[in-house]
Amino acid sequence: MERYWTIGDCWLGCGRTGVQVLWLGPIQWDGWTAPFMACAPCLDRLLAQARAHWLRGLRVTTAS
Repeated sequence: MERYWTIGDCWLGCGRTGVQVLWLGPIQWDGWTAPFMACAPCLDRLLAQARAHWLRGLRVTTAS
């Protein structure tokens, strides 16, 4: 999948403006739409959280 970076505002958490961001998709609420953009550091944090979630889900537990 190709990713196209542009200059914009990070909506994922840091709130930085005028930085390189990646479009993640639209945010839709009550009939309104806005672009959802994120910078590389915020995307890295999000990916780390997702990986931790996936790894927790893969753990096998044994009944005692």
